[in-house]
Amino acid sequence: MQISVNSKNKKQFVKGLKNAPAKTYYKYGFDKLFGRYRVTWKDDINEYTVKSLSRISDFDGYLPKISSFKDIILAISTYLESRKGFILRKPIPFIVFDAIKKLDTIISPKDKVLEFGSGNSTLWFLKKQCRITSIEHSLTWYKVLNDHINPLRYDEDTLDHFSYIISENKNTWKLIEEMDDESLDLVLVDGANEFNNRNECIERSFSKLKKGGWMVLDNSDHPNNWPGGLYMDSKYERIRFTGFAAMGLYVSQTSFWQKID
Repeated sequence: MQISVNSKNKKQFVKGLKNAPAKTYYKYGFDKLFGRYRVTWKDDINEYTVKSLSRISDFDGYLPKISSFKDIILAISTYLESRKGFILRKPIPFIVFDAIKKLDTIISPKDKVLEFGSGNSTLWFLKKQCRITSIEHSLTWYKVLNDHINPLRYDEDTLDHFSYIISENKNTWKLIEEMDDESLDLVLVDGANEFNNRNECIERSFSKLKKGGWMVLDNSDHPNNWPGGLYMDSKYERIRFTGFAAMGLYVSQTSFWQKID
């Protein structure tokens, strides 16, 4: 049976999403820029569909603050710049711009960070002098970023506390298992679901967070990531940022949870 899903009732529909990412379909190439797409997934009985025709709100229906519309210019400029090369002149995480401001307030030098999905965010964390472990699935992107992070650009202490790993699925879960419990200040989950499922990344890395540490999930409004968001909602209060992000002219969502016990 084909069922059209209302995201407000997501708890009823997440079966089948946790370990098997939904499929995202774009009718036209430019729809990707504007965030217009259809998402489908199946469980043992039904097939589910969510449609996004206009992204003036996030996928959950939340509207951005009026002040966030000023970020459209930065969204356009980062999109155009990224067409010329992977690395921006001023690297920033590709999350909601207001969420970057929040990240800036909670990150300190020498904080231990684990990120799923590397990129401009990795360079941003390095500039903040964080001690970062970055897990990436793409060999192409791994080579580009690894070549960029070299002794000519970064001092010895920064490089000594940076771990860059290419890994996916079972190998990633093994890496997480080997990490010390309560050793991380922040986990950023922003990788490709097909290779390192974000929901699984959240559940497996949660015990590695210190008391007071933060779990950050980008695109938390996308159906693929509903199970991980609901898992964290069952533990702590969500801080949600809805607005524009780098690389797109549409509204998305980034969510934070602080581990308070």
